[in-house]
Order: sequence, then structure tokens, then C-alpha cells
Amino acid sequence: MGSRSRQQRDARRRATARSTRVTPRQESGDAVEGGLAPSDVIELIDLAARYAVDAPGSIGPHVQLLNELAATATAPDVDPAALVVDEVLARVTTAFEHGWQPLDLVHATGRQTSRQGAAWLAHAVQVEAERSQALTRAPQAWADQLRTLSHRHRHRGGVEGLLPPGGAVTADAWIAALVVLDLLHRLPRIEQLVTPPSRWGTQSPRRPTSPRARSAPSDADRAKTLVKIRALLAKAESTEFAAEAEAFTAKAQDLMTRHSIDEALLADGTGESFDVRGRRVLIDQPYALEKATLLHVVAEANRVRAIWNSFASSVTLVGVPTDVDQTDMLFTSTLVQATRAMTQAHLSSAPFRRAFLHAFAVRIGERLTASTDEAVASYGSALVPVLERQEAAIAEEYDRLFPHVTTGSRRQRQLDARGWDAGTRAADAAVLPAGRLDA
Repeated sequence: MGSRSRQQRDARRRATARSTRVTPRQESGDAVEGGLAPSDVIELIDLAARYAVDAPGSIGPHVQLLNELAATATAPDVDPAALVVDEVLARVTTAFEHGWQPLDLVHATGRQTSRQGAAWLAHAVQVEAERSQALTRAPQAWADQLRTLSHRHRHRGGVEGLLPPGGAVTADAWIAALVVLDLLHRLPRIEQLVTPPSRWGTQSPRRPTSPRARSAPSDADRAKTLVKIRALLAKAESTEFAAEAEAFTAKAQDLMTRHSIDEALLADGTGESFDVRGRRVLIDQPYALEKATLLHVVAEANRVRAIWNSFASSVTLVGVPTDVDQTDMLFTSTLVQATRAMTQAHLSSAPFRRAFLHAFAVRIGERLTASTDEAVASYGSALVPVLERQEAAIAEEYDRLFPHVTTGSRRQRQLDARGWDAGTRAADAAVLPAGRLDA
């Protein structure tokens, strides 16, 4: 279904002609199915999908026809609802093999279609997870995403909750299903950051830890530090006083920098290669590009590579796990502070807010970079070759994930002067140059 080839275009024309003969309101006692073959039903679904995408207000007759076909279907291969659900679930499985994960697939669907489409796909992902027993087979991070989806989107009763059988599907449900199906047909591949479902349980066992590697920070030690950082950033986000926000954010940034450098030195001392990983951060509308710019500058100051994917509305971070975790946390905190300051400015025009966020990102980047450089300098010249080896490992993984990426720049445009000034001042209030503060 959904092919854009000449053959399929011809098939849609045939289906259009046929649909004028097999109408939802025909008076005869014959079944609406009218002897249609599975290929005929597929063509009618494809035609309805075009209306769902391009002219949803005119889809009514097609929905009625699909429902009547479903009500009189004698087998799943001539039941439009069953065909669409099966195709969506198969496409979801393929998407997971092509690099997509549950949360970013649903997020991209919301960006490319609608909130209703994203909610419908979230249900489909949960159905696919039940069929594949993902919660018992998947890595922890994947299982956590499925639980997050379940929390955000109420599960609507298994596969029959997607498109109810018997011809009782509402127009809204048909539109959601068909626009999702259309999107899944044209879904691009994305970089593979985690093991895909087809390889779950086939990973090689981890190598035993060498005696020297035992001196590296444990996951428990790392978790304790991250808890401290989260607590400091939470205080910075919650206070209404700029001076307090400065102090809490500065303390968190200093702790982040020292923790990251200490881990780099310990990892290098073990003789082990640097562990470099990728993570997607989902960026919400509105002003997604400005928010992505903020994440980019935070990442850059923390020795993490970042790349924006406009289709998925996400930024992929590539770096050592500690730096990626800390970049994600600091981005979340500074975005909260920026949003609060922007709201307090009492100017809600889109040009003002775009300029505000862009200026905030530029100034945050300058101050974070200065803070990081200051902390690095305090360790002396012995740190330089360690960070160079770490950067080489990050660059190697980045090039593997993004072999064909190119660096571009935004088209320059006039930015609102008041927004720029307000954003710069808000960034100055959010971040203070880091000094050595006790954790």
C-alpha cells in the first residue's frame, strides 16, 4: 500500500472509478463488498489515505465505504480495518529496525501529522510491544520508554482498540490511522543508537572488568553525583530570585565540570577506551529550532557533539555518558529558566520569543564555555592529552553515526531587538561563571 509508483497511481484511478459504482448508499441487497478482491480493498484504502492527508474534510464517503466493507468482510484480507492495523504494526516493527525508538517515533509522528495521530500511534506501539513481548525482552532503556508511553497515552484495549471491528470506526479514528500509515510509508531511516529488537538477546557478553578498571567510578557513584546536580538545578528552576538561581546553577555547573573531568582522568588511567554513546533529546514546539540551538551550545560547552533532525524534531547527543547526562539535565534546567523569564517579560509575539530564546542560547553558550575553560585550566596541562583522546573517540563515533552529515547555517533574518536584549539579560541571570564551590 501507499506506493508512489506509476502502477499504483493507475490503481488509484481504477479504485476511484470503482468507488463510484460501489457506493455506501446502494439500495440493493448485495453486500457492499461486492466481490472485491484484497487488492481492490487495498486500492480503496490507499485512496482514502490520500483524502485523510490532503482533504480530511471530504473523507466522509470514503469512511462510510470502508466501514461497510469492514462490516461485511468475510476474511481479514478484505477487511479494511484489519488490513490497515496489520500494515501499521508491520511498519512499526520495520521502523524500530531502521533506528527509531518508541518515544521518538511517536514524537516525530506528532510533529509530522497531529496530536491525534501521535496518540493513535502510541497505542499501536503498545500493541506491537505486547505482540513482541518487548517488556520482557528489551533493554532497560527501551522498556522505560514503553512505560512512559503507557503513562502518557491510555491503552485502549489491545489491537481491537485501534480500529474496532464490524464497521464501527469513527471518522477521526480512520483519519488518524490513515495519516499514520502514510507517514510510516515515507519514514526515513535514522541513526541506530540502541540494539534493534531483532538482535535482542544476541549481544556479546560484556568483558570482565580488569583490575585497573575497577578504580573507575561505579554506576552508583555516578548516580549519586547526578542526584546532587539534579537537586541544585531543581532549586535554580524553582526560585523566583535571580541571585539564588545564579548560585544554584553555578554550583551545579562546577560540580558537573569537575565530575566529568575526574571521570575522564580515571577512565584514561585504566587504559580502557572511552565509552561513547548517543542519545536523542526530543524538542517540543513551539520554537523548536531555537530550543535546539540552546541544547547545541550547552552540549558544545560540555564536550558533547549535537546534531539537529528537523523531521524528527530531535537533537542527537554524542559523547561520554556522564557528559551526555549532564548536558541533558543542564539543557532542561536552562530551558525552564528561559521559559519563565520569557513569560515574565509579558511580551508574547512570536518574533520577540524567537529573538529571546536565540539570544539566551548565545549568551548561555558564552558563559558556559568560559566556565568550562576555567575549570579545565585549573587541572593543568596534564589534562590536555586526555581530553584530546576523549575528543578523538567522540569524533570517531560521531562519524560512524553520521557519515554524510553536513554543517549548515540558518538563513539570517532580522531579530526582534527587545527580545534579543531580554534574552541576553535572562541568560546573564541564569548562569554565573563557575568557581570552586563545595558540593
